[in-house]
Amino acid sequence: MSITTSSTSRAAWLATLAVGAGITAFAQAGERPSDREVKQLIEEIDRGRDRFEDQLDPKVKASIIRNEKGELNVERYLDDLQDNLKNLKDRFNSDYAASKEAEVVLRQSSEIHERVKSQPKEMKGGSEWDTMAAGLTRLAAAYGTQFPVPRDAVVRRFNDKETADIAEELAKNSEELKKQIDQEKSLAPPVRDAGKKAADELTKQAKTVKSRVSDSRPATAETRTLMDLARKMGDFMTSQPSLLPGTTGAWNAVQAPLGKLQQAYGIK
Repeated sequence: MSITTSSTSRAAWLATLAVGAGITAFAQAGERPSDREVKQLIEEIDRGRDRFEDQLDPKVKASIIRNEKGELNVERYLDDLQDNLKNLKDRFNSDYAASKEAEVVLRQSSEIHERVKSQPKEMKGGSEWDTMAAGLTRLAAAYGTQFPVPRDAVVRRFNDKETADIAEELAKNSEELKKQIDQEKSLAPPVRDAGKKAADELTKQAKTVKSRVSDSRPATAETRTLMDLARKMGDFMTSQPSLLPGTTGAWNAVQAPLGKLQQAYGIK
C-alpha cells in the first residue's frame, strides 16, 4: 500500500472521531452517568415538574404566555410535558436509551424555560423551575448536549449495555489488527513488534472499559487512556510506507467503535 493510501486511512479515522465531536456538542464536565443514575434523574425531573406546577399561581397556569415566537397555553403545555416525561420513563431501559424521547422532553422544557425567563418579573414557582432546570441540564449532558437545547443539536446517548458492546467490538477488532500486523513480513522485526504491542495495548484497554461499564462503574479516565492508545496506533499505521490490505482493513474496522466510545463519553 502506498503512503498516500495510508494517509487516507488516517484521515478517515480522524473524520470518524470528528463525527463524535459533532454529536457531543461539548465535552461533558463530569463522569458519564450510568443507566441507573439517568433513570433516577428522569424520576427527579418528573417530580420537579409536579412541584413547579403546584407552586404556579392558578391564574398563570390558566394563562397564555405570548412573545415574538407566538402563544403558549401554560396548562396544556405542562400536561404535554408530564405525558412526555412518562413516555421517557417507560421507554428508557438497558436496551434502549430513549434518545428521541429525551429530545422531546428537553426541547419542550427549553421552550418553557425561555418563556419563564422572559417574564417581566420573577413568577411564583420560579425557584422550583430553577431546580428542575438544573436537573434538565444534567439530563442534557447525559445525552451529549446542553440545556436549553441548541436548535441544531443532536441528542444521543449510548446506554451501558450498548457501550459495553461497543468496547467489546473494539477489543475484537484490535485483536484482529494485531494478527494482521504479524503478517507484515516486509517490516523489520522491531517495527512489526512495536505495531503488535500497540494493538495489544489497545485491545487490553478496550476490555478494561468494557468490564467497568458492564458493572456500571465510571470509565471516563479509562476511555481517555484508550483514545491516547488509539492515537499511538494511528501514528504507527501512518508511519509505514507500505502495508497489506488486510492490515489497513483491520485498522479501518477499529475506527467505528472508537468514534462511538468517544461519543458515549463526551471526549473530544
